[in-house]
Amino acid sequence: QAQAQVQDFDTPSPRQVFLRSLVVPGWGHLSLGDAHASRGRTHMITDVGLVLAMVIGEQRQARLLDDGFAVAETYAGIYLTDKSRSLQLAVSDYDSFQEYNETMLRLRNWNRLIVDTPENHWTWASSERRVEYQELREQADQAGRAMPIAISLMVANRVVSALSAARLAREASPSVSLSLSPVYMQGAVQEGGQVRATVRF
Repeated sequence: QAQAQVQDFDTPSPRQVFLRSLVVPGWGHLSLGDAHASRGRTHMITDVGLVLAMVIGEQRQARLLDDGFAVAETYAGIYLTDKSRSLQLAVSDYDSFQEYNETMLRLRNWNRLIVDTPENHWTWASSERRVEYQELREQADQAGRAMPIAISLMVANRVVSALSAARLAREASPSVSLSLSPVYMQGAVQEGGQVRATVRF
């Protein structure tokens, strides 16, 4: 008995659409035809929206930090652009370098003392200006926390798109099985045979 398998090569394989959707969400659905184009466009638009949200969030974070550093330089006399995060936070919480270090000494937080150098000194012109800087820093941190969320959603969108497209491709890919069998009559083989075709979806 001889058998042959014939695949429908017009339909991309589940593996192909899975990989396409991992690269570009929705690509796999679009390659399966018009019936799944709407789903594919939804995944693509979602991905574009998340990319834009991430870019806008990154730009917003940078702008807020720059604005905050400008306030600190103008009203506290300290340049923070290349300084550590711990120093930037200290400047947002205390009116002066002296106040900060005295508080750390009183609390015996020796490891949190800031090195006494001219570039680390600050004195705010007013508490209101310090609060202004503090609020800008907090807004920048909020913008920064939104970016990992956007990245996670982008990954999830790709995985969902890839799995969905692979399932649809598997359901849409028929295979045709041909079976050739000789015909037996009274212990002898009759010339000719039977052809049986089975289509599986």
